[in-house]
Amino acid sequence: MTPIPHAVPQIDDPRIAHALASRWRRTRTLLLLSAGLLPAATGLICVALAGIAPVWWAAIPAVTAVACAGVLLTWLRRNGLNDPYSWLPATVLMTGTQLVLGVLPGSAIALRLTPHAALAVKALCALGMLSAGSSGVLARMARRTLLDSPLLELGSTGFPLVLAGPAHVVIGNDRIDWKGARVSFDRIGHVSTEASGLVLHTASGAWTVPVADPAAAHALLRRRLAWWEEQRLVAAEHERRHYLDLVASLAEISGVGMRGGVGVTVDSNGVTTGIALSPAVRDLDPDVLAARLMDCAERARSDARRQV
Repeated sequence: MTPIPHAVPQIDDPRIAHALASRWRRTRTLLLLSAGLLPAATGLICVALAGIAPVWWAAIPAVTAVACAGVLLTWLRRNGLNDPYSWLPATVLMTGTQLVLGVLPGSAIALRLTPHAALAVKALCALGMLSAGSSGVLARMARRTLLDSPLLELGSTGFPLVLAGPAHVVIGNDRIDWKGARVSFDRIGHVSTEASGLVLHTASGAWTVPVADPAAAHALLRRRLAWWEEQRLVAAEHERRHYLDLVASLAEISGVGMRGGVGVTVDSNGVTTGIALSPAVRDLDPDVLAARLMDCAERARSDARRQV
C-alpha cells in the first residue's frame, strides 16, 4: 500500500481530480520526502549511531527516532492529508523530537564511548540535523504547492483555503472565518460582491468580508458552498440508508421462549407472533398453562432484547 495516495484525497469528481492532478503530483513528492523519506533517513542515522556505541542502551535514541518517523507517516495517512496547514507543524514536531531525543543524545553517547570514531559520529550528526531541518522546509513547500494561488477547482475540495487580502480569510469545510468573525455555511442565504470584498447575506444581516480579489473569492466560495451542500446531502442519504438498514435488521429479530411443551415467539417489539403447544400440555390445568404461556412470553421478550 502506498503511503500517500496517487489521487487527490476527498475528491470523487474525475474532472476536479484531473484539474488538480499535476499540482497533487508535485505535492505528493514533497510530502513523501518531508514526512516519509527524510524522517526515515534520520531514524537510520540514529540506528547507525547506536551501532557505533558498544552498549545496548545506546539503541534507545534510535528506537525513539524510528518511532517518531512511523508516527508521522501513520498520522499523515490516516487524517493528516485532509489539512495541509497541519503538515508543517506536525513535521517540525516529529523531526524536532527525532533531533532532540534521537540524533543529539545518540551522537553524544557514541562520542563519549568511541572517541576514535569522532569524525564518523560528527558526520552522522550533521546529516541528521540536515535531514530534520529539510523535512520542515519541504513540508511547507508541499502545502504552498497545493494551496497557494488557489485554483477554482480547489473550491470543490475539503481543503481549507486562505484568501489574500487585508484580513486573514479562511474558507473551511463548513464556515468562513476572518478577523475573529465566523459565519457558518448553513447561515448564508446568498453571496454577492462589492469593491472591498465579499458580502455574505444571512438571516441576521449582511457581513462584509474584505478580500483582495472579490470576483475570484466569490467564485471559490460559491464552489465551496456547492461542495458543502453536496456533502451534506450525501451524509443525509447515508444516514437514511443506515436507518432503513437498522429498521430492517430490527424487523428480522425474533425471540423464542420454551418451557414444558409451550413455546412462544415474539418480534423485536415484544409482540407475540406465534404460540406452539405440544400434546403434553393437553392434561395441564388451564391456570398452569396460562402461567407457562406468560413465562414463555417473558423469556421470548428477554431473548429478543439480547439480540438488539
